[in-house]
Amino acid sequence: MQLEIEIFVQKARYEGLEDREALKAGIARAIEAAVHLHGAMAPRTLAEEIAEALRRELEEMGRGDDEALMQYAFETLVSAVQRPKEKEIERLLVEIDRLRRRLGTEEEELQRSLRELFGGIEAAGRDLDETARSRWMEALENTELGHVEGLGILDETVEAALVAALEEADEIEESIREVIRQITHKALGEGLLSAARIRAILTAILTKASELAEATPTHAREILLGTVYGVNDALISTVRQLKEQLRFAPEELRESHVANWEELVKMLSRSDELYQEIIADVASRNTSFVRQILEESASVLGDQFAELKRISAETIEEAKKRLSWLAKEAAIKGAELKEQLTAEAKRLGTKAWKKALEMAEAYKAKK
Repeated sequence: MQLEIEIFVQKARYEGLEDREALKAGIARAIEAAVHLHGAMAPRTLAEEIAEALRRELEEMGRGDDEALMQYAFETLVSAVQRPKEKEIERLLVEIDRLRRRLGTEEEELQRSLRELFGGIEAAGRDLDETARSRWMEALENTELGHVEGLGILDETVEAALVAALEEADEIEESIREVIRQITHKALGEGLLSAARIRAILTAILTKASELAEATPTHAREILLGTVYGVNDALISTVRQLKEQLRFAPEELRESHVANWEELVKMLSRSDELYQEIIADVASRNTSFVRQILEESASVLGDQFAELKRISAETIEEAKKRLSWLAKEAAIKGAELKEQLTAEAKRLGTKAWKKALEMAEAYKAKK
């Protein structure tokens, strides 16, 4: 490859640039032209060929020992190769912003569509006799409960359920535990399984319970204990359901219900710790009164966490049996990347250390 730096330098001088600036301008233009012309090459091959041509032509120009000039050339090369990728990243960031706005619109449309669907189903049963209409509405309400997240009314549903339990139940804690178990299990099963979504749902439920506990201090302990236990029950039943789905329909599950298997398996491997972290996070954002009860509830779960951990471990084993190729592929890629980055970090760290020593020696010599 020929960069023809001298020609570009002469043009820069003709434009009125002084020697040093003309030299830098010529190098930059030569490298950018080469990158543009040979951009289809692999980065390593492109860099090697340009660097070799650069070395050769600088030596011919009597500049082969100019370290500052070479560093400028290297930075120019890196910038020229990376610039299109940086522009593409900028374009994608703009696209992501647009997609987020569109996502918000689509979510609103989905909620509106769901409400209309349920309204239509309810209207279709309006002329039924009392017994048939009661069965109709019971089935509809159970269906609606499975779509509370999609309807955007998870917070409101949790609050209404907790208030109803406070006002009507004889055993408040047990009633709250059962209703929270139902709502949480339905919400978790509504969409794609992902650690982020699970965290968001559990945080929303615990936050709403904390707000009600703060407003109802005489029943705060019952509200929070019932909620914490109910969520844990729902996690156990959801993971158990996932295990069964893995056993009988792993491919269908992988394609339609799980967002990221690697992330989900990682979450399952520490499901009990994750739930404790979520409780601690919600607790940290509350008053000392609520925080103390939440922290106590997390510390006394004991066997409940053990059961969650056990069923999570069984589910991971089922996932490994049915989808082992995913785990192997992820492990290989992860190990390769880690090894590559570690080697690169060591090389640059050693280089920085040597540079520091050289600078220190130079300083001593001056002194």
